[in-house]
Amino acid sequence: MINRTKRLMVSRQVKIPRKTFFWGPTPNPGMHPKDQSVTLLSIIRDYLGLSDKEREAARILANGLVKVDGKVVRQKKFAVGFMDVVEINNEFFRMIYNDQGALVLMREDKERSGIKLLKVKTKVVAPGNKIQIGTHDGRTIMTDDKSIKVGDVLVVSIPDIQIKEIIKMQPGNKAYLTAGSHVNQIGTISKIEVKEGSSANLVHFQEGFSTIKDHVFMVGSSKFSFAISPEEVIP
Repeated sequence: MINRTKRLMVSRQVKIPRKTFFWGPTPNPGMHPKDQSVTLLSIIRDYLGLSDKEREAARILANGLVKVDGKVVRQKKFAVGFMDVVEINNEFFRMIYNDQGALVLMREDKERSGIKLLKVKTKVVAPGNKIQIGTHDGRTIMTDDKSIKVGDVLVVSIPDIQIKEIIKMQPGNKAYLTAGSHVNQIGTISKIEVKEGSSANLVHFQEGFSTIKDHVFMVGSSKFSFAISPEEVIP
């Protein structure tokens, strides 16, 4: 099986030139869905311009110069997704969305590079009365904290993944929108409308717009605030 994709068919969330080469790299199966991730090859070559050819990018990776979430990664097709922290040559970048919903890199401070925000996607009770949390980047976290709910965001340290704060999905807290017509905007929740049946729950914002719950990613509370700076995005 050929693990390549025609560039014109690569997910529109990947911000790469469409006609430079015929083929585009396909992310290996990993923590993020294929259509919501960017390969390290694309990040090194297309996003940051640190190499002109695939071979040069592969050499950078082989030399252990690239870390994702604090761990050295050498696979050129490693999938990098939303909120992942990439370190190259002691420079730090965080993956976010732009106004068109494409995945882009934002320069990150070294002081903040040691934390990551993880949205809670699933929650089940595990043996031993432990709580098993599944996050948006495919991680599984065990905790004793029963107050955590689906939709909340965990502020964790990386690479050891220790929970430092919990940002609840509730009125008064701030959220970043990861999709929809208001993608890449931050708003303050005014109300969460629970729908009956299979309809998606709606989240209403003080700024005058609404979106479905799946598009909401919490970033701020009275105890913690995570700033996203558009001026720090790599063009």
